[in-house]
Amino acid sequence: MTRPTLTSIYSYGILAIFIGIVLHAPLTVAFGSLLPEIAEPIKGWKEMLMVMLAAIAIILVTRHKLWPNLLADKAIWAALAYVDLHLLLALLMPGDLPAVVAGLMIDLRFIAFFVLAYILTLLHPEARGAIVRSVAVGAAVVLGFGMLQITVLPDDILRGIGYSGETIRPFTTIDQNTDYVRINSTLRGPNPLGAVCVLYGALALAYLVRRWHNLGTKRRWLVGASFATSVAILFASYSRSAYVAFTVMTALVAAMTLRKTLSIRVVAAGLAAVLVGVAGLAALQSSDWYSNVILHENPDSTITSKSNQEHTDSLIDGLKRAERQPFGAGVGSTGSASMYDRDPTNNVIIENWYLFVAHESGWIGLALFLALISIIFVRLWQRRTDWLAVGLLASGIGLALIGLLLPVWADDTVALVWWGLAGAILGGDYAERTRQ
Repeated sequence: MTRPTLTSIYSYGILAIFIGIVLHAPLTVAFGSLLPEIAEPIKGWKEMLMVMLAAIAIILVTRHKLWPNLLADKAIWAALAYVDLHLLLALLMPGDLPAVVAGLMIDLRFIAFFVLAYILTLLHPEARGAIVRSVAVGAAVVLGFGMLQITVLPDDILRGIGYSGETIRPFTTIDQNTDYVRINSTLRGPNPLGAVCVLYGALALAYLVRRWHNLGTKRRWLVGASFATSVAILFASYSRSAYVAFTVMTALVAAMTLRKTLSIRVVAAGLAAVLVGVAGLAALQSSDWYSNVILHENPDSTITSKSNQEHTDSLIDGLKRAERQPFGAGVGSTGSASMYDRDPTNNVIIENWYLFVAHESGWIGLALFLALISIIFVRLWQRRTDWLAVGLLASGIGLALIGLLLPVWADDTVALVWWGLAGAILGGDYAERTRQ
């Protein structure tokens, strides 16, 4: 096999994951319903593809003699240390094999994709353009179907391809209040949908603001419509954590892109927007929307299990477990992976992502994860003249805030798109600096 062919396979494999991941939920549910005996392997298509791409990556890096470059980057060292720790824990703390395998996939797939995308742009910095276009295609799918759900499609449209209580619910409600239906688009639920809207909104806003003077009218309208659609679908997700993340993200994009051109007029406009937002929330405090969406407190609800209490209980439980188990409980001991354990007492749900990591890999694992994402944030900040770095940094901080309430990086779509883009930026950045 010639080198160009091998490189092409590697490039197309990376792009296939970027595009295919936004359709992962509906396609796996549909094919899993048709072929239930292989439903689990179907879900692992992206992980199996990554294993093949990893083998190709080793060959390509060796051929191009890039091992010194690759291993000189602290981000790669932190990523490899995180992976090695999980593999070691899987050997030292073996649980039920299905739970361990699922845990490894959930914990490591986005780290692996980060490294794979890094290697692609380290080899070919120009691949960044194709990656950005693939993410744009994925965004069009998610946002387009989300708008159809908001406007014309029936709430249970996804039931026709196998969505159900046993797979993925076609829609959910706020504390079972049917007046507030939460859409999924093509993701696994409304909270991941809200999180990915933070990412898409950040990229659109950063591109629009940073490159405004270089854009034609049509491109301005197109990108502006993408941002507005992200806002609309975010609203329809009723994800409170995503609301906060989106607000923080917008402020960060504005601060990073407008800080050198601030004027009294711009500052006044920003303060006016804040005051309008605060006044709007104050005016809504007595409304049903505020009670249900923001407070999740419906006085007419008859259910005894409330999401606010569940978040609180999960946080307290996660803190206690982290204190009792400084070395963690092992890979696959938390979240959906733990549901594969035959012992029901080992089914543990921890909604805070950082406590999720601590429960699986202990304080060392949490320290490695925080080190890795901190390195990435710093590197993105150093490239803040680049619209893509601005959008990714602002959305990354927003998603990190969501992680305080939800296991945000356990969702494959959100995690693979953000971490894949981060790897592409860092790899291309390193290639440009070392080849000058």
